[in-house]
Amino acid sequence: MSLRSIANVLNCLEKGLIGMMALGAIILVVIETVLRYAAPAHLTDWSGEVTIYLVGWALMLSLPHLVAHEKHVRADLLQHQFSPAVRWFLDVCATIIGIVFCAIILWAGIDVVSFGMMFGEISDSSLQFPMWVFYLAVPVGFGTSLLRYVVLLISKLMELRASPAAS
Repeated sequence: MSLRSIANVLNCLEKGLIGMMALGAIILVVIETVLRYAAPAHLTDWSGEVTIYLVGWALMLSLPHLVAHEKHVRADLLQHQFSPAVRWFLDVCATIIGIVFCAIILWAGIDVVSFGMMFGEISDSSLQFPMWVFYLAVPVGFGTSLLRYVVLLISKLMELRASPAAS
């Protein structure tokens, strides 16, 4: 099995998981909305909380996909006015900045998860969900984004090596 086919399988799994989480959140919101008007006595105190958890995890899991396909937020308004060499250099600088940013957020996220675990923080609803599981979405999302940025940086450096100007 080639590296590209493994990447394709991982991308499909990633998209599927994100899609299921988003679908679960939509279903919960629809059910809660219908119950609010049709049968308010049957409303739960946890559906809004679970919706937030699902959306939060889906958002954090979508970050590495955006990085891998270079769809992340970038300041490239004037970039097209520069030569290809300058554009490449700016891309490499932006990728390095992305790596540093993800590393900082990963570090802070690990601290937050540790804090939540250490103090046994739980949600206020009847679920009494351990909050560190929700907080874990941040280091998972930014950690995998960090890995994607490293892969992106390596591919950009390999572009330089493969370009005719490098010869």
